[in-house]
Amino acid sequence: MNKPITIGELMTKDVFTVTLEDTVRKADLLMREENIRHLPVVENNKLIGLITERTIMEYTLRRLYDFEDNLDEMALNTIGDFREIMLKNVKVIFPEDSLLKAVELMTKYKIDCLPVVDWQNNLVGIITSYDVLLYIRKMLLEELAKI
Repeated sequence: MNKPITIGELMTKDVFTVTLEDTVRKADLLMREENIRHLPVVENNKLIGLITERTIMEYTLRRLYDFEDNLDEMALNTIGDFREIMLKNVKVIFPEDSLLKAVELMTKYKIDCLPVVDWQNNLVGIITSYDVLLYIRKMLLEELAKI
């Protein structure tokens, strides 16, 4: 019998992050340049929150409505206080946890990613729904090859 795959085997280890000193614009540009939808917010490599494509869109829409008559580049260039827009109390997972646990958390809380942390809350990776789909695809192709 095969040993269940762990999150540590599937996670992305080189994670793009932002800090509280970064701007919303920087986060938005980084997400677009790297084609990613989630950015952990860290302080001394400790996970403190999560910025998502959705939180940036909501922030931008709020700014648009607030500055309806006077919207300019300032809206995204300000030190977008991530404390205001980041998701807090983010669901996390550990590298030694199983893929099943990740899928259960993602479906239960309707989330697309889980930051992977060690026992001191240091960010060590990220697992996304896309990573899970890639793994399922690989397993299905292996099964088809046996036929």
